Amino acid sequence: MNGSTTASTTLAPTPSRPARIGILGRLAYAVMCLTGLVLAVTGVGTFLAGKAPMTHWVLMAHASAAPAFAMALAVVALSWSGSTRPGDAASQSGGLSRFWFWLVLLAGFVVLLSGVVPMTPVFGTHGQHALYLTHRYAAMVLTGALILHLVSLVLRPKSSR
Repeated sequence: MNGSTTASTTLAPTPSRPARIGILGRLAYAVMCLTGLVLAVTGVGTFLAGKAPMTHWVLMAHASAAPAFAMALAVVALSWSGSTRPGDAASQSGGLSRFWFWLVLLAGFVVLLSGVVPMTPVFGTHGQHALYLTHRYAAMVLTGALILHLVSLVLRPKSSR
């Protein structure tokens, strides 16, 4: 066996050694959280303040943060999913943390689709209204799940960090 084969096999995740989340995954998570905050304040905050729908600068800030959130969510999905597989006993994440992570991914996917699809001429007025409501309520689930996932990461035992 040559040195490169040995190095690649010793660094690969195994059932006893789960995949570690690298710097790119951590950076993407930070970007996802920061842009998620902007989206929550402009979207969910506007709704909760009773000023829906968004207009002017609030709408521009929301639409500007959305692409960065979408890209960060995709990178997080790719870089974190290996170490947060459901049912993986060797995972670094606890069961509740894994649940919040997968709920963030699912809700994020629904939010992204329900935010982009109405921009096409495929759906009529009723379809677009249904997508708008789907976007709104999925965004509330996403916001709550992201907050709870972040809290679960902060409160996890130091031995699993």
